[in-house]
Amino acid sequence: MSSCFLFTTRRRLRWEGAYAVSEIKKLLPLQELDCQLRTMRRELEDIPARKEEEQSRLQEHKANLAEAEAAMKLEQAKIKELDLEVQSCKDQIAKYRQQQMVLKSNKEFKAMESEIANVQVKIRGHEDQELVLMEDVENARVNVTERCKELAAEEEAVNLDVAELDKRVAGIEVEITTMEAKRGEVVAEVPEEVLSRYERIFSRRDRALVPVEGGICGGCHMKLPPSVSQNILKQENMVSCDHCGRLLYIA
Repeated sequence: MSSCFLFTTRRRLRWEGAYAVSEIKKLLPLQELDCQLRTMRRELEDIPARKEEEQSRLQEHKANLAEAEAAMKLEQAKIKELDLEVQSCKDQIAKYRQQQMVLKSNKEFKAMESEIANVQVKIRGHEDQELVLMEDVENARVNVTERCKELAAEEEAVNLDVAELDKRVAGIEVEITTMEAKRGEVVAEVPEEVLSRYERIFSRRDRALVPVEGGICGGCHMKLPPSVSQNILKQENMVSCDHCGRLLYIA
């Protein structure tokens, strides 16, 4: 074998090795940017659901308020019912009084007075019930007021939290724009075939490049054949894991 051929071969191997190392060095910062971008985009996608969760916090308070208002209206309806009963009794007494005017015997008059007295007892009973219900209505009104305060306080808290989320959205969008510009600069230094290979793996995995430690793939944690580590150390080509397909490097 001629010395010229040996020199050319060694130079080619040194160049290929330098090429592989160079591309790894370019891809690692690119991967770091892509991981950050992926995290921020996922957070951005999650924020609408988080805003909905914030709004759902109000539902229990709204339900409590609606229940308190319904309870108050029920007590008020009972009072109205009693008012109608009292008025009906009073109308009955007025009718008895008219009938008394045409009665001819004292016995009939006294019998009518007895009927009137019975109706008056009913009225007093209704009025006593009404006093109790009025107290219940007042308690229900206080409960409604408290539930209104709680709802207002929760609405204020939710509005603040939603405003913070909106602020976070704006911040993330600015960060993404900045990082995408930086990514464009990094990508410009990566050969197209290398970039295509990297992006294909990164689209399916958490990371496209992972370190090898103790002969173990840093991505899938599978034991690698000794030849894999040797090939990485040779630095002749970019080496991938046979199990998960991630690109490997020695940290």
